Amino acid sequence: MRKSIGVAAIILTVAALAGCSSKNSESDSIMDFYAETEWKAPDPVVGKKPRILFVGNSHTFYNDLTGTFAKIAYAFGHKSDVYELSKGYYTLKRYANPEDELGALFDEAMVGGKWDFVILQENSSLAFSPDADEEMFPYARTLDEKVKAAGGQTAFLMTWAPKEGLKDGFKKTSREELQSRMAENYMTISKELDDLLIPAGISFMRCADQYPEIELWDTDGSHPSEVGSYLAACTAYAVVFQQSPENCTYTGNLDKEEAMKLQKIAAELVLN
Repeated sequence: MRKSIGVAAIILTVAALAGCSSKNSESDSIMDFYAETEWKAPDPVVGKKPRILFVGNSHTFYNDLTGTFAKIAYAFGHKSDVYELSKGYYTLKRYANPEDELGALFDEAMVGGKWDFVILQENSSLAFSPDADEEMFPYARTLDEKVKAAGGQTAFLMTWAPKEGLKDGFKKTSREELQSRMAENYMTISKELDDLLIPAGISFMRCADQYPEIELWDTDGSHPSEVGSYLAACTAYAVVFQQSPENCTYTGNLDKEEAMKLQKIAAELVLN
């Protein structure tokens, strides 16, 4: 069941139916994507029927990542109300602005109802920017304050770097370098605010390393393929519910064996 609220950008999906500073040097170091990391768990733990709002842009609405997350949760017996507020190219700065169309909708959502979790996804180019402390962090703080005032827990959805990295003139920044920078920025702000972090971008790096034959990116090399969105949804499920997505019966249009590989990657990253 899908209903529009306010504008088409906000979608309701009911699960019952379905180590550097942010200022980087010219040569970025590449993080160890297999390093053991203790990811913050929800506190309090997720309730029986949580209300969850995803806030982001096309990286969130491609292939219905939000609906996929809800269907994975439902397959494990979790009835949850999952909503989405998203629009192409949007940034946390715009959502933090009450004079912006979707910024106003965000404020209405925070005032209009209690949220258990609000999942924030930044524009990727800002998330891996060397100036994230100026372009991303202030607005993350503003939105986090609003989420907590509404009684919710904030989670940041770390997205993935472009498949082929970025080329600026003669300088090429690799996918791994960009993902390392993005991870550092997300980890910095989530730690500062004591918030949850969904490391979907790291899931992508691990999957690309272990199973290079699995195509995680859309043909544009930036947005996720249906497989990539499923991996991100599995990672989000593991963080929010603190349960492994392994052996989930919902696999969408994916091959069962392929889906099992993605489920295991998300589980090992978040829970081990």
